[in-house]
Amino acid sequence: MGKTDRTAKPWAKATAVLASLALALTLISAPVAAGIESSEAHAYTQQEQIVSDGHGANAAQYLVIHETANPGASAYNHTLLYSRDDTYAVHYVMELDGSVVYHTVPDWALCWHVGNGNYATVGIELAHATNSVDFNKQWNEAVKWAGDYLNQRGWGIDRLLSHNDCRYIWGGTDHTDPTGYFASYGKSWADFKAGVREYMATGQYSGNVTAGDPTPQQPATKPATPAGSPNITYAAYVGGYGWLDDVTNSGTGSEGFAGIPYEPMRYVTMNVDAGQIRYQAHTQASGWLPWVYGGDKADLVNGAAGDGTPIDGIRAYYTSDGEHWYQVYYRVQDVNHAGYWDTVCDDGTTYGGDDYAGWYGNGIDRLQAEISDDWPAMVG
Repeated sequence: MGKTDRTAKPWAKATAVLASLALALTLISAPVAAGIESSEAHAYTQQEQIVSDGHGANAAQYLVIHETANPGASAYNHTLLYSRDDTYAVHYVMELDGSVVYHTVPDWALCWHVGNGNYATVGIELAHATNSVDFNKQWNEAVKWAGDYLNQRGWGIDRLLSHNDCRYIWGGTDHTDPTGYFASYGKSWADFKAGVREYMATGQYSGNVTAGDPTPQQPATKPATPAGSPNITYAAYVGGYGWLDDVTNSGTGSEGFAGIPYEPMRYVTMNVDAGQIRYQAHTQASGWLPWVYGGDKADLVNGAAGDGTPIDGIRAYYTSDGEHWYQVYYRVQDVNHAGYWDTVCDDGTTYGGDDYAGWYGNGIDRLQAEISDDWPAMVG
């Protein structure tokens, strides 16, 4: 009996050691297989820092990975930028080393980040790391965060896209990120997607990510039209004529638009009687100029959009009066083509995808605009 005990104990001890080693390897190998180099299973934290409610509501079915293309700028600094101007704010931003993910726009809200696919997507920006140490940490955490997010939404790996993917699927964008960013550190989009796939296959999710409520906190459908929608008043400055008369909303014939046929406008003003309007002009000389808030014909620097050269693109965005769901609709003609171009809505999704009215290189000679909670009545 004693002899049997002496020979059994070393065997039992060896078995226990091997079992423990096997368990340890099992726990470590899953994240490693998923392309995660750190032995710390979940390092990122997610912080709520909502700075915008976006530009309407989306019907998101996909998660899109971006990179900021702003080397060295922290994710936190991007949240500050979005709080000042939310034009291109994205739902989430991950820090340079992957340590923090800021949730900046509700998941239900529409962001302008992938052209024609805005309505169908939620996005995360990866702050552009400038050294391999930060990049590798960020890569590890981005793989985990993406897998955690997909899991939270009940989505599979087929719902994971790069910005580059989106330009082929929907169009309306020419961005190729994050492929160039990944390539600069010897990685590829295929590597990232494979890492997320393998991470999800482990079933060991962190729970750190909380996919925001995908249900809009504002009406999912537009309310009935209240009496007296906001009015928009706008005017055009034309070389040789100066400022033309104001036009309120739109109508038919020569009274229904701002401008003079076949004469390109060089400045534009817009004002509203409720809520707030912001607008900007693209000129043949300078490209897109800064946003202008409200209009003042006497102030060509801050009170009007333009630089004195022909305007060939216009953007406008209406901020609600706080009670009703309204958007600004606008359309233009140019000096080289007959008829109005398609109507553009401020959420960028009204038609084929352009988020501005006009055609670069062709001076705009007529502008119509309305604010509505449905579809504008622009005619003639």
